[in-house]
Amino acid sequence: MDTKNIVIASAWLTLRGALYSVGIGAVLILGAEFSFDKKIDLDEGLIEWLQFTILLGGAVTLALRSSPKGRWLRYLVVFGLFVLAMEEIDWAQPYLGYTPLSVLAKNNAYGEMALHNAFGMEKYLRMVLLLGVMAGGAALLTNVGFLRGLEGLIAYVRKLFLLPGALFAGGVLVLVAGRIIHPGDYFSFDEFGELSIYAGAVLFILSRPIEGLKRAW
Repeated sequence: MDTKNIVIASAWLTLRGALYSVGIGAVLILGAEFSFDKKIDLDEGLIEWLQFTILLGGAVTLALRSSPKGRWLRYLVVFGLFVLAMEEIDWAQPYLGYTPLSVLAKNNAYGEMALHNAFGMEKYLRMVLLLGVMAGGAALLTNVGFLRGLEGLIAYVRKLFLLPGALFAGGVLVLVAGRIIHPGDYFSFDEFGELSIYAGAVLFILSRPIEGLKRAW
């Protein structure tokens, strides 16, 4: 592929990614606004259960994949997805009715088992995780570019990164929109945004993104 075709392919791929992201974000914003107006998705609502299902489904699918022994990274990701899934339903505390550990109950904003609401982490944890995922994605794409060149990078993004990246970006758009549209009460927007971000992350993970780049999957 010559330089002109690479530039055209890069521009077209960038445009597709932007259109996908804005389209997904717009649909989610409409859904979040409807949920907000009708008070459909309160705590432990449908969207949160969908988040749980996506995360747990991703963990189970990844765990059941056959692979040679010693693939430690795959099991680390499985563990991370499982923990996120259980965090979304507060480790089933609302349904089993148990009392969380005293150290959590005393330091949790809502008296829940969820770690992400403990010790003030709810104020900054989401931002840290989003920045971490974006940094990781940027590092991976940079590595692909070095190993395969710009033409290989375009092919990699088109095949594996386009839709997951758009789901992630659309989710971030919803998080931002909620804080602009409803500064004091953006719970529904956060739930829809997290759903899209989780879906993008799981879809990308299941696409075996580092296979061929590092034999650790």
